[in-house]
Amino acid sequence: SQETVVSGRVIQMEITPSIIHVKKVVYPALQVADWTPEILVAEDGSFDWNIGILETPTIFELLAPPWSWMVLVRPQEQATLEIRPGSLTATRLLGSPGLARWDGAHPSSRMDSLMAFQNRANSLLSESLVLRMSGVAMASRDSLQDLTDRLEWQFDSLWKDMETHASEPVERQLLWQIRMAGALNSGKGQRAMDSLWHQSEMALEGANWTEWLMSPGNFSCWRLAHGGWWKGTDADWEKINEAIFLADGDSLAAAMGPRWRDEPWSEVAAAWLDKAISSPSELTELVWSTFRFPKPFLVAYERLTVQRAEGQSGSTVGSVPWTLPNGELGSIEDQCRQPWKVILALKSGSGAARREREMFNQVAENLDRRDVCWVVLSLDENEELWRETLSARRTLDETIGWVGNSPQIMERLGLSVIPQVLVLDQDGRVAVDNTPLPSQGLGAHLLELLPKK
Repeated sequence: SQETVVSGRVIQMEITPSIIHVKKVVYPALQVADWTPEILVAEDGSFDWNIGILETPTIFELLAPPWSWMVLVRPQEQATLEIRPGSLTATRLLGSPGLARWDGAHPSSRMDSLMAFQNRANSLLSESLVLRMSGVAMASRDSLQDLTDRLEWQFDSLWKDMETHASEPVERQLLWQIRMAGALNSGKGQRAMDSLWHQSEMALEGANWTEWLMSPGNFSCWRLAHGGWWKGTDADWEKINEAIFLADGDSLAAAMGPRWRDEPWSEVAAAWLDKAISSPSELTELVWSTFRFPKPFLVAYERLTVQRAEGQSGSTVGSVPWTLPNGELGSIEDQCRQPWKVILALKSGSGAARREREMFNQVAENLDRRDVCWVVLSLDENEELWRETLSARRTLDETIGWVGNSPQIMERLGLSVIPQVLVLDQDGRVAVDNTPLPSQGLGAHLLELLPKK
């Protein structure tokens, strides 16, 4: 097999990133992914992304915070990728959806055109409904239903033509995902969703469970057809708790409702994996720790729980490499010998960050703790901005370092906004979620959290 190299370009970015971070999505329906080597970007925004040997079409997430792009790459991809910021203002530090477009023959282009038709159809239906509610065109009593039927017929014709010409299983899966999501969003009932699922021929029974869970569309479509089972009235939670106590799998399936009583154990596992994704709880954790679900489902569940725990209270952060003010490489651990670390994450150019930084230093002076290292962590996109942050130091004694615009560090530290404060305890773990900013009571919070003198 030959290596897959994707050519592409970044456009319309206020600051063109020098690096694009990459995740290989392992379980698409669970949004579980592994970090892979970064993409180096030239000054003009162009790049050549060497993925290596790619056996099957694979979903990747590209990240240049705050933007994120989900892209499907085929073995020996020939199309050229173009990525740009999203159409809406980024409101998060990480994961705001950007826009991706393939130049050349690519399944995503056909998916985009199909979804664009859905969006136009929804707009037409909404406009017609508003007009009817306001008393316009009431003489045509059936016009709204006629419009709905006509648009559904047009969508079905377009969809069937695309499915007929789908060249790869992954393309067919994604087409079914669009169709089933559209049906669910338009209010189709369970009988209609069951019919679509049967037509899709993506059943779990007889499939390789690992491949089924890792495929771009199989489990996602299953969730559209069968997901959210716990929201209905069929589930008997008293009997579910009793089944857990007895560790009785048959009783568990029966207590979930008539739909599950005679289903294979793999279907029951898929149902509880669906609940772990959308509605995690102590009871869900208890189910997974009690019952012997098939190993592929257990592996997927464990990956989900590990990824979710990252950056949350109790998670171990590990080494955090950074650049020192003198340009040398180091880490927070090298600079901070104190057992506790209080970190203020910020970026240059933020008025709120400047104010919080000043108050952060005041909190440090007021508490005067020898067991705490007070750290200013720069997330600036480039060295010029990092130097601006550095120039605002009130004293050379301030412990400060630069990690850049790294999504890996952001996820590991649980950073979602800036400025943000987090506390690492003596074991290098995130001490607590939602630490207040200096202006919101950080000092009082630390008096309660830190060991008493």
